[in-house]
Amino acid sequence: MDIITEIMELFGAAYLGDFSKYMFQSGAYGPVFYVMLLLPLIVAFVYYIVLDHILLAKFRKWLMIGASTAAVATVVGTIIAHQKLTGFTFSQNILEAGIGSADFLSFGFIIFAYSALLFFLFSLVFKSFSSRSRNIPF
Repeated sequence: MDIITEIMELFGAAYLGDFSKYMFQSGAYGPVFYVMLLLPLIVAFVYYIVLDHILLAKFRKWLMIGASTAAVATVVGTIIAHQKLTGFTFSQNILEAGIGSADFLSFGFIIFAYSALLFFLFSLVFKSFSSRSRNIPF
């Protein structure tokens, strides 16, 4: 779990004070990490293996699918983080958590960047198994 925390906090570069502290204590990094990892994996698999359609074999469509995947992972991850933090602070009777919307926005950018990077990396892996989308993203 500590390695997941380090990854999500960009190895200390994105430590967000109370937000990071309570995310760790509530165990919220794990579920967010798995959404961020599995969603791009599933979408890349479906894009290259299941669908593998000539109409999808265009860079612009691949880019839109990748950006949409990262956006969905960001929204879902942020919702999970908010629910976990709300539940944790309520159960611990923490009235002033010191967590603002800027913390969630920063965390959302991290999720988006990692999800987009993972979609790109999974694309590189799965494209060799594709017959029609073999040249996408390049």
